[in-house]
Amino acid sequence: MTSYFTICACGLALVQAALAGEAGTAAVEQRTQSFTIGLNGSVADVTPLFGPVREAEWAPDWSPRFIHPAQALQREGAVFTTTSADGKDRLWLLTTYDPGNGRVEYVVMTPAFTASEIKIRVLPDGEQHSKATITYRRSALAPEGNGEVLKLDAHWAEQQRIHWETAINGALKGGIHD
Repeated sequence: MTSYFTICACGLALVQAALAGEAGTAAVEQRTQSFTIGLNGSVADVTPLFGPVREAEWAPDWSPRFIHPAQALQREGAVFTTTSADGKDRLWLLTTYDPGNGRVEYVVMTPAFTASEIKIRVLPDGEQHSKATITYRRSALAPEGNGEVLKLDAHWAEQQRIHWETAINGALKGGIHD
């Protein structure tokens, strides 16, 4: 039942954003930011770590709640929710999961707040090494979401780069890191 309400809330958020745009009552922001990380593993070894199940291997606080399928699977079309650090529910859709070609993509909705695309592209970088470029495009759905959008700047990208690279390389060595 909770998942039904989450999906309905996302739909209402989209309607709210469309109406706000039509009425011209409030300006909402959109930003795109990317960072690239060097990883000590092949494309085949690294790419699954960006999926909704295996992310927990390098992000110990990651705990998605799967809606479809109900069991935790890494496949296109998977729908799940998470809760942000500030308590907001996020609805995720895994739109692309292609580990053979190093591609993982998501759409993430925080109802009445933001909508985001996350695109991850992993390419070989020598023998048993790869580079992953992670691109976020975040859009405010209401003026209240503008602050979250504006966080996507060069400083944010550098913090993310360091965190992701350190944590994922730690997991590739056999340990979970934060």
